[in-house]
Amino acid sequence: MEILTAILVVVTGIYAYLTYKMSNMSERSVQMMKEQTEAMSRPYLVVQPIVRPHTPFLYLKIYNSGKTPALNVKLELDKDFYQFDEADKNLREASAFSSTFDSFAPNQELFFALGQGWLIFGESKHSLPEQFVVTASYSYMDKVVVEKSHIDLRPFARSEGEKNPIVEELEKIRKAQEKLAKNA
Repeated sequence: MEILTAILVVVTGIYAYLTYKMSNMSERSVQMMKEQTEAMSRPYLVVQPIVRPHTPFLYLKIYNSGKTPALNVKLELDKDFYQFDEADKNLREASAFSSTFDSFAPNQELFFALGQGWLIFGESKHSLPEQFVVTASYSYMDKVVVEKSHIDLRPFARSEGEKNPIVEELEKIRKAQEKLAKNA
């Protein structure tokens, strides 16, 4: 009888240990599911440089690729950036970078023209930075996020944007008409 009691104590101990492990695994599974749900539904502010199609202009694009709005959004530039190399167009002082806005909806986009490639990579009056950092601070579901996006424009040097052949042909026609008008 004592042997059976000892075996029962051992089996009960093993059962308690396995139940404890299963409980921990269930808690971790629930936590992982919560994290996955949050990751799928949270806002994500993406900051990236782009060349707008059919133009020689570099732009800074900021958009929310997430599923929910970013709240209390504050964007900051670490350096002065004078759009088109014009002294009165410091992007750092634009309202989007100098004040907080209440909400930035999913799929909402902001485009900021930086300037033509030859200004940014050539000689400019204001030494336009080829590298800078945009800091985005925002909140969602009582959480605060601070993300730094390191923007490097150097890969765009000597690259060309997409050209539309129809626009090129129209440009040739316009130039031919201007030439004819001068000669008439």
